[in-house]
Amino acid sequence: MNIKSDFDYLVKLALLGDPSVGKTNIVIRFVDHTFSLNTTSTIGYDYKSKKISIGKEKLFLQIWDTAGQERYMALNKTILQKADGIMLVYDISQRETFNNIQKWIDIIKEHNDKLPIILIGNKTDKKDERIVDILEGKKLAEDHNITFLETSALNGENIDKAFINFSNIVLDFLKNKVKKVDDCFSLNSKISQNKKKKKKCC
Repeated sequence: MNIKSDFDYLVKLALLGDPSVGKTNIVIRFVDHTFSLNTTSTIGYDYKSKKISIGKEKLFLQIWDTAGQERYMALNKTILQKADGIMLVYDISQRETFNNIQKWIDIIKEHNDKLPIILIGNKTDKKDERIVDILEGKKLAEDHNITFLETSALNGENIDKAFINFSNIVLDFLKNKVKKVDDCFSLNSKISQNKKKKKKCC
């Protein structure tokens, strides 16, 4: 961490999912607390940032809003390799977007199989148009041992909760990663010291 920075951890989150599931509006609702019915499909990717606090830790979130179209898949794969966590989104009123979640999970696992993932069923405001039951979302998340939450970017339901809770999970993931690296350095250091001692004995 840069001593001059005013945050403890840089956390890179990427939103993935089919086109028109509401990824852009989820990000805008969280960062800017607004919603627009005229949001256009993301071309390539978009990027926003926000600082949050979790306990005593200050996090700087880099949030990557990715395009869901097939032609941008190579770019999405590059983002996957740099992300610390994935927010995987489907539309509860569009069955196909839910069915395609398995495809997205396979892509994630192929390129970064240890990443924390949260599954988000968006557009809960469309109660009369719901096709994917909440129990289906929970079951899919349980099958893959990932977190699950339903949200509405339109009215803000669970948007902050999704980002805060998931950032907490990613923070634990990053801390464990740092610990493992520290342990490796410690182990290597001990090996080097033992080698030096052996040389002296000889």
